[in-house]
Amino acid sequence: MSKIVKKTEIELKNIIEQAVKKAVSNGALPEAEMPQFNIEKPANKDNGDYSTNVAMAGARAFKKVPRMIAEAIVSCIDLEGTAFERVEIAGPGFMNFRLGDKWFGDTVTAIETAGEDYGCS
Repeated sequence: MSKIVKKTEIELKNIIEQAVKKAVSNGALPEAEMPQFNIEKPANKDNGDYSTNVAMAGARAFKKVPRMIAEAIVSCIDLEGTAFERVEIAGPGFMNFRLGDKWFGDTVTAIETAGEDYGCS
């Protein structure tokens, strides 16, 4: 896995965790332990650049339907200054994230910085 992809996934995990904490602190979600959740790159690009099941994973802990959990989390997400441009709720509560211009700019900079070594294993 490239450093850029790993960095992006770590950033997304932090964004989601901060939004869950904010949703709990403002009362949109009840106090509960942070659920274990997955972040993946969907096979179908219509489902975003990254997707998470955090709302479905938290259904038991938060005692709410996943879609309501997703709505509470999305309302607390701040993407300002991140690699991500937007987030959408799909189906029963999946959250799909789209990369923005910042990610593309950071990627080009990383490639330029690597110089001739870029792509070497």
